[in-house]
Amino acid sequence: MVTVALAGAASGFGLTMLRTFLHINSKSTTPYKFVLLSRSDKPELAALGIEVRPVDYTDHVQLVACLTDVHTVLSVIGGSVEAIKDAQLALLAAAQEAGVKRFAPSEYAGTSNDTIDLYHGKAEVWTAAKAVAQKTGMEVTSFQCGIFMSTFATGTTKPVTEVGKREGAKTGEEDALAGLRPWNFVVNMRAGTADLPGDGTAPIVFTETRDIATFVYHALSLEQWPEVMGMRGDVKSYRDVLCIIERVQGRGFLVKENSMDEMRARAAGDSGKVFYNQVRIALVEGWGEVPDTLNRAFPDVKPVTCVEFMEKWWQGVEVGEASWGEDRSFM
Repeated sequence: MVTVALAGAASGFGLTMLRTFLHINSKSTTPYKFVLLSRSDKPELAALGIEVRPVDYTDHVQLVACLTDVHTVLSVIGGSVEAIKDAQLALLAAAQEAGVKRFAPSEYAGTSNDTIDLYHGKAEVWTAAKAVAQKTGMEVTSFQCGIFMSTFATGTTKPVTEVGKREGAKTGEEDALAGLRPWNFVVNMRAGTADLPGDGTAPIVFTETRDIATFVYHALSLEQWPEVMGMRGDVKSYRDVLCIIERVQGRGFLVKENSMDEMRARAAGDSGKVFYNQVRIALVEGWGEVPDTLNRAFPDVKPVTCVEFMEKWWQGVEVGEASWGEDRSFM
């Protein structure tokens, strides 16, 4: 049985990935052994049948010991630039010494990390991973999914689904967010506002969180890993998405277009909105157009479309008149 280690999967998006893995694995005739690398004991996760291995990312010897029987390491480590970089570089070094065959750093975004300050740590890790691959033959890949479709879930009042109950969600919003925290990125679903990147016509890949996990699970079975494995839930511009939302919610949205110069000025002038504006700039430049590698490799996986997502989580939800109100865009 192939052993796969997940790092950073004790909460958030990573925990949704882990739970999705375990669910698919329970129905598989060729299951994997999943282990969780965690900075602390997680008895509630051990109860799900996963082996929890406490790790200290500053202890190289201990980290190597935790990986000696591991074939594939999947990182979903998040946080600050330094946290993303330091923990993952330590994990990569240990994986190399332990003889790990495959390593996937915490990517799960657009086509590159160079122009977004918060992702500079990701860029350094990816450069290091490719160097290790060239030196040792370890297979490394960048999983790319575009924008999380679940960003459109914030504020829904729909009830918890059966999947959400299985995962322990307490509200429909928690279920729909699928590991993300509540936040409004570009579109505020409750307020009825859209703060567009450019004119909002750039094509963007939107992928639902559990679909990301499903694609990654299937990628474990590939004979060889290419350096980039993209996946697409749906390809829409924000203008396209707004047309869907307006139909489903039955109201018009207040829309603001933002030029490149305006977004660059805000990124430079407001430290709280650097990430928000840098990502919007990148979207205009094509950052969200990730490839469909895994869709082509696994055509039986039918990811959620934007129409399906909006109808599931917003059809019939009462919303008021659109209003800018308080600025609640992502900080």
